[in-house]
Amino acid sequence: RDSAVVRHGRADAAIMGLAPGDVTLCVLPVSGVFGFSAAMATLAGGGSLLMEPVFDAAAVLRRMQALEVTHVVGGDDLLGRLYDTWHREQRADLSALRWLGIADFLGRSHDIARWARDEFGALTSGVFGSSEMFALTLLWSAEDPESVRWSGGGRPVAPSIEARIVDPVDDRVLADGEQGELQFRGPNVVDAYLGNPDAARRAFTPDGWFRSGDLAVATGGGYRFVCRMGDVLRLRGFLVDPAEIEHCLAQHPDVGVVKVVGIAGAGGYTEAVGFVVLADDASAGTDAEALKQWCREELAAFKVPSAVHIIDRMPTTVGGNGTKIRAVELREWAQEWTDRERDYRRG
Repeated sequence: RDSAVVRHGRADAAIMGLAPGDVTLCVLPVSGVFGFSAAMATLAGGGSLLMEPVFDAAAVLRRMQALEVTHVVGGDDLLGRLYDTWHREQRADLSALRWLGIADFLGRSHDIARWARDEFGALTSGVFGSSEMFALTLLWSAEDPESVRWSGGGRPVAPSIEARIVDPVDDRVLADGEQGELQFRGPNVVDAYLGNPDAARRAFTPDGWFRSGDLAVATGGGYRFVCRMGDVLRLRGFLVDPAEIEHCLAQHPDVGVVKVVGIAGAGGYTEAVGFVVLADDASAGTDAEALKQWCREELAAFKVPSAVHIIDRMPTTVGGNGTKIRAVELREWAQEWTDRERDYRRG
């Protein structure tokens, strides 16, 4: 409904602290709900949009400085390009920046949030949403600690939005702290799929809750996104978020980008396999064994990847909401490369 768009924009604006005089960076095209919701929130709050039809990171940083951009919403792919360019060549004065909403597609959100805090005093919030219920449906508050706030998820932005965590098998509501499917209902949730009535029947529970397909944990008023339910790894009987292993690998000083996927290993057990793109200044001695040893020092033994492949770039796909790593393609590589660990530097 039109009214749902307006109500959601106003709710987001209130949480984001948008007001007349504020400026939000808006990279075109606004073809996904992520950019659309940020634009509507800015207009609802009385702010202005810096519309960038072509994304050139250095030029964008110059205009952000000139127009005193206060808010940026985007994936860590877009924000990562600004981060990299700022550190390499274009140290723009972004002291007007107050608020970042970030989606973690490439595992860089914490580094970007730390940079925004230390250099400009900006607050960063992880986000949550989908095409069926708008982006920015969940946002963290300024009072939430950074250890929580920098991760995907948040609190419903309006009292009319209801959320719950349920057992994905029987829709039984779970207690705080238990992992389950995140479900929603409220005026922001769609009621149909155009030309596909069967899709709506599959997407909603008999009592009217929308099935997000995402694994999450209720934190007591908020909801921490874990991963897509299809991405969760069952390692030696334990459910493991691959992001936990990714964040461990990402802390290694020679690692640039990392993605962890699961494959069927010997004996039918799931095995975690890591893919790493090294940093430009990585040591020549950093190899798969060094990275696995790094994990052994930080993680439980069953979470250590069975293999780490060092590749020159991640396979990605570009959609309306940003650039995402193609996990499906990485799973195919991992399954094919069970004979040995690959290292593009050595063939």
